[in-house]
Amino acid sequence: MDHFFLDTVGALRAALDESLLERAGQDDRLVYDLFTGDLVWETSVSLPGDGDPPRVNADLSMDWQMWSQSAWRAVSVGEAVDDPPEIGIEIVFRVQRLARRPALSTVLSVLPEESPEFGTDKLVRSAPIIEESYEEVGAEPEMAAEVAYEGSYRLPVPSPEESEAKEASLFPGWSGPRLSAGDALRSRLGPTRQVSEAAQETLGGLGAWVASTLVRLADLDLEYLPPMEPEE
Repeated sequence: MDHFFLDTVGALRAALDESLLERAGQDDRLVYDLFTGDLVWETSVSLPGDGDPPRVNADLSMDWQMWSQSAWRAVSVGEAVDDPPEIGIEIVFRVQRLARRPALSTVLSVLPEESPEFGTDKLVRSAPIIEESYEEVGAEPEMAAEVAYEGSYRLPVPSPEESEAKEASLFPGWSGPRLSAGDALRSRLGPTRQVSEAAQETLGGLGAWVASTLVRLADLDLEYLPPMEPEE
């Protein structure tokens, strides 16, 4: 399991906690696919004191595919890669326990077509989904609306040309000063650590955007069902 992905997940979790968001009744999930080698992290957050289940919540997931892991391993040892590794991101905003079918124009008024830019990438809004469910036949329907944002964050790794120039400067020739294996390793770890820290800081900024979006959704003038009574 790669520490880079887990460190990035930790940065986003810390940003969500700093935004005073609560886990929506469940713990984080880290799923490892034995067949493909992919890693997926999932969590669900809501506003503090918004009830159980909450009126608005956000489901977040980040995936680290095997090819990205291989590309990151190549970058960490100083090799050039044609396609930089990337982290797939999906954020689903949900408004639930509605007593009436919501007007999509009202919900989308606080959900822009794209997320704020992080690095050089943005998340793109998908088509909204309206749900209608019944606890029993003849009961009043419970409505919900979901809007997802999907995209990926490409790591700012050096281009193949930059990596080749870096490699040439590290090994200028036999006539130059001889470098030990430890010197080459330290020279490569520096840029890799900088990329890791930049990714953690960039994705950590998503926490504030998720929190502000949930607040705007909760402030909409929508009709909700009464809070559920706690079971005995």
